[in-house]
Amino acid sequence: MKLKINKTLKLALIILTIILLSIISFAGVYLLDKGRMINKVNNYWLGMDLEGARRIELAVNTSKQTIKYDKDGKEIATTDTTTEVAREEEKEINTQEVLTSDNYKLTKTVLEKRLNKMGINDYEIRLNEANGNITLNIPENDDTDVTVAQIAYQGKFEVIDNDTKEVLMTNDDLKTVKAGYGQTSSGATTIFVNMEFNEQGKEKLKNITNTYREVKQANEETGEEQTVKKQIALNIDGKALLTTYFDEEISNGILQISVGSSSSSATSEELQENLTRARNLAALLDNGKTPIVYQINQNQYIASEVTNQNIAIFASVTVIAVTALMIYLVIKYKEKGILASISLVGYIAILLLVLRYTNVVITVNGIIGIVLSIIINYILILKLLNSEKETHKKGILKFALTLVPVLAIAIVFTFNSWLPIFSFGMIMFWGIAINLLYNLSITRALLGSVKN
Repeated sequence: MKLKINKTLKLALIILTIILLSIISFAGVYLLDKGRMINKVNNYWLGMDLEGARRIELAVNTSKQTIKYDKDGKEIATTDTTTEVAREEEKEINTQEVLTSDNYKLTKTVLEKRLNKMGINDYEIRLNEANGNITLNIPENDDTDVTVAQIAYQGKFEVIDNDTKEVLMTNDDLKTVKAGYGQTSSGATTIFVNMEFNEQGKEKLKNITNTYREVKQANEETGEEQTVKKQIALNIDGKALLTTYFDEEISNGILQISVGSSSSSATSEELQENLTRARNLAALLDNGKTPIVYQINQNQYIASEVTNQNIAIFASVTVIAVTALMIYLVIKYKEKGILASISLVGYIAILLLVLRYTNVVITVNGIIGIVLSIIINYILILKLLNSEKETHKKGILKFALTLVPVLAIAIVFTFNSWLPIFSFGMIMFWGIAINLLYNLSITRALLGSVKN
């Protein structure tokens, strides 16, 4: 009697777990966040063939800029508004010397590295070698606007004296730039960018942190001692990222910059936005500056050929087909068929959750991979229903051996740079891996609770 109760409790626990996972996977988890109900479950990452794309055309900047010089003939920084201007002259932003085929190609390479570091794998980039213009298609999602705002930057990094505008450090002093997050002493999450400098940059940073501090000096007029902050400015493409001074020496060559607010009241969306900004900034600085300055000529949304209506129709057909397969199991196998149907729903729910949290980009080919994974799992369930429960484990392992060639192909596909193939390969890999683990544990337990 006790054994029977334990079996019933175990069965009930498994079914309740599957129901809970199914609700999370198919419906989401909605919590109140600053007066709004927000789904806390990760969104799917959709490819451009499903979500649409943003087309950006980058054109070589052909405009001129005004260069100002002081009385000694020294160029005045664009951010300097205090030095008296002795003369001005106009200068092309991109001189003819830099407008070469090699520099066009180098710019394209730098942009590709930036996109990859930003985590954008699904993109198309084309270079017009005749005029240097670059056309870029990237997925349309919540991060697209932030990406577009930063993609056209040259990535020119400078640390300057905030008073004299003297350039103290440049891109040549950087080694690596990475984004990250951590906890403050108050428990708030902070997003930051870590700048690690090379040997020459490390020495420069050490000197800067000993020089640019809060110091006391005598007032020239009154002679009284006053506190003065000697500050530096971190500039990107001539625009100040921040202005700061230092309290202590930095000798390890690592400068950490906070991005956004560290308030404990910040929402997950705000933190994610700050993290995206930090990652994009790291991608901008970690791959060197482009030799040519570009400007955005076109920023246009390109709708997917697969409409929402097409997706809704396909989803409805898929649900109807899966429901029909489950009805067949119930009619033919009765109680075991009901449990097998519950197992099938659980498998689909877990597969979709894994795809959400592994950030697999889902394309049209990826959807085919999802359907194939469901069919493979259904075939295995049929095999288990038509066999004795004592042989279920052996049957699952034998079935797994037949899937080895499919798994091998899926793994090879994951090394393909073309996203439709990569997406299919990744989804098939997860589909087969989950199939084996899930059926060895959950499906066996469900079907094993019913007498043959």
